[in-house]
Amino acid sequence: MKYYKDTNNQVYAYCDDGSQDEFIPHEQIAITEKEALKLIKPKPEDIQYQNQVIKTALINEANEKIAVLQDIIDLDMQESNEEEQLKQWKKYRILLTRVDASDVNAVFPEKP
Repeated sequence: MKYYKDTNNQVYAYCDDGSQDEFIPHEQIAITEKEALKLIKPKPEDIQYQNQVIKTALINEANEKIAVLQDIIDLDMQESNEEEQLKQWKKYRILLTRVDASDVNAVFPEKP
């Protein structure tokens, strides 16, 4: 592959056999594969922000599941193992709150 970047550091890759050379805009600058990988690698702060968004969304989902299950139990309308489901969702929510979203290698627990 041949790698190029534009003035906004957007990376483009083309076949190195010359078959796409006519499609390469003249304003793009040839770069090495190493430079291309460095440009497309997400910045730690982007990963941290994405982790926080994921964490918030998962906690919101858990809150919704817990609220419904709690209503079912409070109103004595259980049909199956909903008390156990409630317990598992609460454990999951606790584990989520313990995830360090600032860690670029954050691992989120599996949903119950």
